[in-house]
Amino acid sequence: MKPLVFRAGMIYGRGVKLTEAARNLMSKGLFAVWRKPTWVHLLALPDFVRIVEIGIEKDDLSGIYNLCDDQPIILQEFLDEIARHWGFKKPWRLPSFSFNLAAMLCETFATIFRTGTPLTRDIVAMGMTSAVADTTRMKNEIVSELMFPTLREGLTII
Repeated sequence: MKPLVFRAGMIYGRGVKLTEAARNLMSKGLFAVWRKPTWVHLLALPDFVRIVEIGIEKDDLSGIYNLCDDQPIILQEFLDEIARHWGFKKPWRLPSFSFNLAAMLCETFATIFRTGTPLTRDIVAMGMTSAVADTTRMKNEIVSELMFPTLREGLTII
């Protein structure tokens, strides 16, 4: 048995919680994002599933593979594009401290009432961190072409 690690980019598609939550909040005009550009590397859900299936079936894979599509994008552009695709207004742009304040309030509420919280300062910090990956190894050893190589093609599945 060989170790195999898949480091996936931000997965999007129908049924993905983040995608569905964004749609729900955008439909109510309640979705916001920070102003500072944040690079993300996407991966469509069907491509992710296909790669995982190949990873399960191939015996000669081992190590760490970055799984992402062919075009990194700014998070804010991604959100603007899916909002346009769904017919909603672009997300509000708010200062970064707004998200940290919201997380702090959620954490405080959760501490006082001994509940879970959907938002923490750690989650905000991770979300504001740009992440782009080299997918050469994925392309050479697992799948040379994706079904949805960029968001443009991937919009058809959300």
